[in-house]
Amino acid sequence: QNSTLLVVADVTRPVVNTTFNVTSPVQNDVINFSGNVTDGIGLLRVNITYNQSGVITYANYTVSGTSAQIHNVTKLDCVETCVINFTMYATDTSNNVKQNSTLITVADRTPPVVNTTFNITNPVVNDVINFSGNITDAGGLISANITYNISGSLTKINFSLSGTSAQIHNVTRLDCVETCVINFTMYATDTNNNVKQNSTLITIPDTTKPIVNTTFNVTSPVQNDVINFSGNITDGVGLISANITYNISGSLTKINFTLSGTRAEINTT
Repeated sequence: QNSTLLVVADVTRPVVNTTFNVTSPVQNDVINFSGNVTDGIGLLRVNITYNQSGVITYANYTVSGTSAQIHNVTKLDCVETCVINFTMYATDTSNNVKQNSTLITVADRTPPVVNTTFNITNPVVNDVINFSGNITDAGGLISANITYNISGSLTKINFSLSGTSAQIHNVTRLDCVETCVINFTMYATDTNNNVKQNSTLITIPDTTKPIVNTTFNVTSPVQNDVINFSGNITDGVGLISANITYNISGSLTKINFTLSGTRAEINTT
């Protein structure tokens, strides 16, 4: 008899299933890369490899039997939008190798930086105001908007942007009434839909003096006449006080009045 033993080689690679503890990681998240590894004959070793911020990390594990669970925990300290390739390699006792790779992109969650300025610091009615902004974003800008409301009319100006920095502005005349308050807001959106707004309230000061109309009860007074000096006072915003002053024979007289509202009548006899 002539017998020959034939050994069927093991050419089946291990099975490697991997998972992460987070699905949309952001910068500084702690990520756990874990894997279930199985092989019909027997496992020998496992390796986890990843590259973060230019540093390649190799984590090696010695295993045995037909199944193993391994994991690696690391902090994602690379810049936003960086891409990290996490790879798990498994080798069985017959040197069959299986790898499972997953790309992880660190999400951009940082909104743009929006710095705004005005061409004048104390505007008055009918001044022309220039609202301008410097906008930056590390990942890239997509759009900006300037919004303001004057005299009940809401204005929205849209800008399409690109790149990592932009300068925008809008010029408008302040035709609202005195003491009106205008909210100028600049919005910026980056390519990952992060939005930043910068709002500034502008108050138009009251620089209009009251209107004062005065009359006398007599037009051509003589000695010992009784004279009535009266006044009608109006103001678009509001009155606070009035004063009548006169000088007779070197004697100075001052009469003070406390007022409120937008109209008043005062007099002295």
